[in-house]
Amino acid sequence: MSKIEEARKQLDEAQKQLDLAVKEEKADIVNKMKQDIVALKLTKGDLRGNAMKQLLGKDYEKVYPPKK
Repeated sequence: MSKIEEARKQLDEAQKQLDLAVKEEKADIVNKMKQDIVALKLTKGDLRGNAMKQLLGKDYEKVYPPKK
């Protein structure tokens, strides 16, 4: 195996680890935001636009069906 192939393999592995770390951190941040929203007793009216979409995630379409 050449040094280039070996370095490329290490780079790919490092990128996978970085992606996993970012995903875990993002999940932690979203959970913290959800807890803060409950603790501060915020309502849907207090959250507008992208914040609500991000918090509901996949359930956003179920809660707010697209207008026809």
